Amino acid sequence: MIKKWLKKLDSFVAKIAIYIIYVYQWTISPDKWILSMFFKGKICAHEPHCSEYWVRVLKRYGFFNWMPMILDRVLHCLPSNRKMYDPDHYRVVFFSSAEIGTPFLEELVNDKRFEVVGVVTQEDKPVGRGLKLTPNVIKTKALELWIALDDIYTPNNINPEKSQEGEDFYEWLQQKAPDYCVVIAYWKILPQSILDVPIFGSINVHGSLLPKYRWASPLQSVFLNKDQESWLSIMRMDAWMDSWAIIDKLAFKIPFEWTVKDLIERLMQIGPDFLDDVLWMYAKNEIQAVPQKETAATYCKKIIKQDWEINPMRDEIIDIYSKYRAYAIWPKVWFMHKDKKVVVEKLVLDEVWYMSLQHAPLWDEKYELNPCIKELILKPEWKNWIDFKSFKNWYLK
Repeated sequence: MIKKWLKKLDSFVAKIAIYIIYVYQWTISPDKWILSMFFKGKICAHEPHCSEYWVRVLKRYGFFNWMPMILDRVLHCLPSNRKMYDPDHYRVVFFSSAEIGTPFLEELVNDKRFEVVGVVTQEDKPVGRGLKLTPNVIKTKALELWIALDDIYTPNNINPEKSQEGEDFYEWLQQKAPDYCVVIAYWKILPQSILDVPIFGSINVHGSLLPKYRWASPLQSVFLNKDQESWLSIMRMDAWMDSWAIIDKLAFKIPFEWTVKDLIERLMQIGPDFLDDVLWMYAKNEIQAVPQKETAATYCKKIIKQDWEINPMRDEIIDIYSKYRAYAIWPKVWFMHKDKKVVVEKLVLDEVWYMSLQHAPLWDEKYELNPCIKELILKPEWKNWIDFKSFKNWYLK
C-alpha cells in the first residue's frame, strides 16, 4: 500500500517538475525560444542539452530517481567541455543463441537505463519427428518479454561483404541505431563492419579470466587446472577474437563441490546486473577498456574424445574429479569395462579426506572405494543408473 502511494506521489511530483522545465525552456532557456538565437549549443556541452535531458529522465525514471542523475549531469556540464553524447538511456541490440544469455536479455529489458531495440539469434531449427521449425531459447525468451517479432533477426549469414542476406542484416542493424551491441554465446563471428555500427562499440561477455583462458574451452579449463576462483570478463570486441580490450571483470570463489553446471548458473546469477552497470559506466566514461597483456596469454585446447576417458584404478582422484567437474554437462567422464562404456553420473567427495587421499585412484585393485568418496553413481551402457555397491556386485565379480 505504501509503495503504491509512493509511486503515485513520485509520478505527481515528476509531472510538476516537467511542467516547470517546460516553462523554463520556453522563456529563458539558452537552447530554446528567443535566446537560442544567440546561445544554442554554446552553454550546454551535452547532447541532448540539459533541460531536455531532465524532461526525458523524469518521464523514464520518475522524480526520486531523477535527482542523482540530474546532479551528476549538472556537475559535468560546463561550456568548456567538449561535445558529449549523454542520453537518458542506451539502445541495445542483443546477440545470443544459448540459454546462458536469457537472464542477460531479461535484465536489459527490465533495466530502465537500457532499451533492447533488437535481438539477433540463430535461425529456427527443425525439431521432432515432424521436423517443425522451432525457435531457440533466446527467441522464445524475447517473445515472452514482448519484444516485437520484427525486432528479432535470425540471419544465417551476417557478413554484408559476402551475401545479400548479410547486406540486409547490416541495413537492419544500422536502422536500429544502437548505442551497444551485446554479444554472449552467439556462436558466429561478427565482421568488423558489424562491430563498428554501435556508438559505444560491441561488447562481449566472457565467462572466465582473460588473457589466461582464451579460445575453445575456458569454463572447462577452470576445473581442469584446479582453480579455486573464476571470473566474468566484459570486453570491447574487435576483429581479433579473445584479444579484445577488457572493460571490467568480476571474480568469485568456486566451492569444492561445484561443477561446470554450477559455474554457469553462478554466471547467470551475477552476470546480468554486473553487465548493466559496466555498460552504464563505460558509456559515462567512468571506466575505460584496457588492452590485454599478450605476454600473459594462454590458450585452452579443444576438447577431444580421449579427454573424457578415465582409468578408475590408475588415475589419481584429483585428476578424475577435475575432469568430472569440467565435463559434468557434456560429454561426462567414463571408463570402459568389459567392452562397455560406464559413465560417471555423480561423484561426491569429502573435502577433508580428499586433501590427504587425492593422489589415490577411484578404487583399488580389490575394488575398494577411495575413502574420500561419499557418493558414486554410475551408468553402464544401455542400463539404468546404479550406485557403486550394485555395480560392484553385478559387474565386477
